[in-house]
Amino acid sequence: MRKIYWLAALGAVMLFTGAGCINFGSTAQGPMGMFRSSDKGETWKEINTYPTSKGIVSLAGIKVYDVHADPNDINAYYLATRGQGLYYTYNNGDSWQTVGELGGMFVYALAVDTKDKCTIYVSDGQHIYKTVDCTRSWQLVYTEERPTQKLIALAVDYGNNATIYGAEANGEILISNDAGRSWRTEKRFGFELKDLIADPNQPKRLYAAAYRQGLWRSDDSGVSWTDLSGGLNNYSDAKNFYRLVLNPAQNNSLFWISKYGILRSDDAGATWNELKLLTPPGSVNIYGFGMNPSNQREMYYTGTILGENNKHVRSTFYKTSDGGVNWVTKKLPTNTIPIIMWVHPKNNSTLFMGFTILEK
Repeated sequence: MRKIYWLAALGAVMLFTGAGCINFGSTAQGPMGMFRSSDKGETWKEINTYPTSKGIVSLAGIKVYDVHADPNDINAYYLATRGQGLYYTYNNGDSWQTVGELGGMFVYALAVDTKDKCTIYVSDGQHIYKTVDCTRSWQLVYTEERPTQKLIALAVDYGNNATIYGAEANGEILISNDAGRSWRTEKRFGFELKDLIADPNQPKRLYAAAYRQGLWRSDDSGVSWTDLSGGLNNYSDAKNFYRLVLNPAQNNSLFWISKYGILRSDDAGATWNELKLLTPPGSVNIYGFGMNPSNQREMYYTGTILGENNKHVRSTFYKTSDGGVNWVTKKLPTNTIPIIMWVHPKNNSTLFMGFTILEK
């Protein structure tokens, strides 16, 4: 059973910049946390409200690491932070709640069960925790004993929700076929992995993305793998990987986001085509990318320039309505780093963006 905590009275305090608010963390470099646009990026509004027994807390000091969507609920998201625990929203970001047992945790990975929204798996790097009651209680289901290794990605198979996948930073792929009760190492790549994604349109299909090594695909739950990196060699620095995004509107379509820019494949990674951006290849770091699932010609990305010790210099928001022929630039709502962006799957005028700061 989930906690019912959204009170009608909170609507009057959603703009939490007033004198009665409590700040969470330091915002000396500008607010972080979450922002939402209801007009395709023309304007942005902070959505950092966190109601507590002591009043309304601002999450503008939260360093966003990633945001994970609930495949069962289009208005439910889980906010993974850099050492500040796990937060969640069930109302499209209007307000957030914290998971007390995971407070202070660096949340490296999270996966929601594809058929049961109350079953969630979370990794703090050394462990995998599982809840079956919508975060009220947690059990430890895996421990990584090697202190130099981290569990950096989790996924639930879309055909069989008892099959759970995990990725270690050292390149090992873990699989559980009994919802986390037992695990085995299915594959050892031998190089550093950055992400592992289960395809919602193809049960048993996985994509494993590596830093400086490229992309691999498995169509049999991780037993065998196809190297998709050959096509990336045609683009300089394309293996300097930032993010892999599966196209929500088209099967077998994905976007590879790297130091080079943005590449698109419509054949499950076999071949790649360059998305023409306003920024020259290699000129910016692209951490945020989104596409309108109702209109694939409408896309968005962020370009970030970092200075010494990863200090933020500037970031810009870019959007196109004609598939990348022309782009419009917009100013972002804060001077911290836009680390993640996505488009609401139903209300396509609504965009979300998470911000952070990076340390060396």
